[in-house]
Amino acid sequence: MQLDPISTRIHTPKMGKAQQKREPAATGPQDTLSSSPVQSKDTQPLQEFKNQSRQARRESQMRYQDDKAQAHVAGSTSFMGTIGTMSLKYPDGRWDLKALAAKAMESYDLATDYPADVKEQVADIVARTRPEPGVYVMPEDAKKPWVKDYRDKPLISIDNGTLWTEMDPEKLAKDPEANVSSRDIDQLQTAKQLDNGDIRITVAVSDVDAFVKKDSPLDKFMDVNTSSVYTPDKVFNLIPPELAEDIVSLNPREERLATVIEYTVTPDGKVKDEDVSQAIVKSRTKLDYDSVSAWMEGKADASPAMKAQGDAMLEDLRLQKLASDWIDKGKTNDLEVDRSESRIVTEDGNAVGVEFSKKGPANGIVENFMVTSNSVVSKFLRSKGYPTLERTLKEPEKWDRLEKLAKDNGFTLPHKPDAGALSEYLAYYKTKDPEGYDEMAVSIFKLSGRGMYEGIGPNEELPGQFFLGVKNYMQSTASIRRGGDRITPRMLKAALSGESSPYSARELTSFADNLNDKAQMLSKAERMATKMAVASMLEDRVGEQFDAVVTGLKGKQKWCRIGNPPVEGSLFTGDNVEVGDKLRVKLSKVNVEKGHIDFQKSGGR
Repeated sequence: MQLDPISTRIHTPKMGKAQQKREPAATGPQDTLSSSPVQSKDTQPLQEFKNQSRQARRESQMRYQDDKAQAHVAGSTSFMGTIGTMSLKYPDGRWDLKALAAKAMESYDLATDYPADVKEQVADIVARTRPEPGVYVMPEDAKKPWVKDYRDKPLISIDNGTLWTEMDPEKLAKDPEANVSSRDIDQLQTAKQLDNGDIRITVAVSDVDAFVKKDSPLDKFMDVNTSSVYTPDKVFNLIPPELAEDIVSLNPREERLATVIEYTVTPDGKVKDEDVSQAIVKSRTKLDYDSVSAWMEGKADASPAMKAQGDAMLEDLRLQKLASDWIDKGKTNDLEVDRSESRIVTEDGNAVGVEFSKKGPANGIVENFMVTSNSVVSKFLRSKGYPTLERTLKEPEKWDRLEKLAKDNGFTLPHKPDAGALSEYLAYYKTKDPEGYDEMAVSIFKLSGRGMYEGIGPNEELPGQFFLGVKNYMQSTASIRRGGDRITPRMLKAALSGESSPYSARELTSFADNLNDKAQMLSKAERMATKMAVASMLEDRVGEQFDAVVTGLKGKQKWCRIGNPPVEGSLFTGDNVEVGDKLRVKLSKVNVEKGHIDFQKSGGR
């Protein structure tokens, strides 16, 4: 690759707080998928290892896990256990949502800060990469012979933000991207129509591994939380903001090293000519979901950031939408859910309400491109004879309960698990009971089981992802926020250099065990922090009645969920109930500090 001298020492514009963007990765010809495989090594028969209990697997992998365990110990001694002496309220008596969130994190052994050796490593990375203001020094990995020059590709990011029409016009006049709130941008994308009418998609993903090498302090620390944690008034970032929002973020108008995934989409929804590579990329701008969606739906004019890039940008977005529609057309057995999303609105540290939103076309575009990219990455690495870290969801074991749930509402599901049939049921239910749709979707998710990480050997059959209707699915497109995604560039670099896999299937299985354990802890911590925030709003409403739906049963324990504010709590009733049942409940007890919300059944409806 020929790069001009500024590619390894780049003068960049001063970054504003709001600067962030996601770029698409590039892909190449499909013949790379059939190149000769490089076999990975396992020191024990894989199936024998997997047949052991999880605890036995851990014990047999102690040498691999030893450094990781030290990271956990470092975490627990250097930055945990402090909340017991911290006030959970402000001096004026209001609940401190940040302190409550930290308490929730520590309740599940999750880190709330970075240990000293991680901070030292980050400071060293920043000093080498940003030796002086306005200068960015590319990592050594950018000099590899396979790295392409994709700086001329019109990559853009679409991320979180505020509909531009709701912003102060003066702010947007000074900074057309001021309505985009995300600052850790790990994805970029672009679309180009080929001469035959097909559309070529390029997705770029931030290469965290270029700076955070295997077994370094930060790499080990990423196994503590394994993911960024999002609570109502605070985000606990997986990696420090000096890296997440600058060094590895695919910020507009700045050159970065990225993993690139490319594929072609045909009008009938087929995906072909797939490739995975690495390239130097340069984002054109950053956009937000709401503004792009409103423009696509004809509800608002193009945002200032969109207009600033000219007609070519708008045509690129139209092609992205068309390619996404084609991908939808090609789906045959996936679960489509049109569920509302909610977030706790905070002001001055107070939980003051709940904001509901629906996903728009822009969200669908990004989701389709990323799901396809994750599938392409898995196929590429497995074609090299590598094991892969798959995100799987097997067919629901409780399908009979899903059949009964649908039958009770006048719909017949097939006897064999079928995600497409579940989509049809949800579409039917939405017309029957629009207000109860979100609760029904939650019930289906609960009965379908959790997605899992699995290390899958090169010769093993892939379990697949039931809801997505795909066999290959290796999450790779959220490198800044998901710790497991850093595996991809490491394996890709080994594949491109003709080396064996840096991870065996056994190692990936142990890696997956930790991700699965922590995923449950993360979910519980986020749920607890949310319930704490909601409980702070409900303290004065004990005794009020709400419409609810039963969401969980375990022995004598029962749970239900109310819609506004959207929260799950314990249900106390002597009656027999099933998941999906609707009932009227009374708020009987609230404990903000513990995040406990209790309901009692008060009658049918």
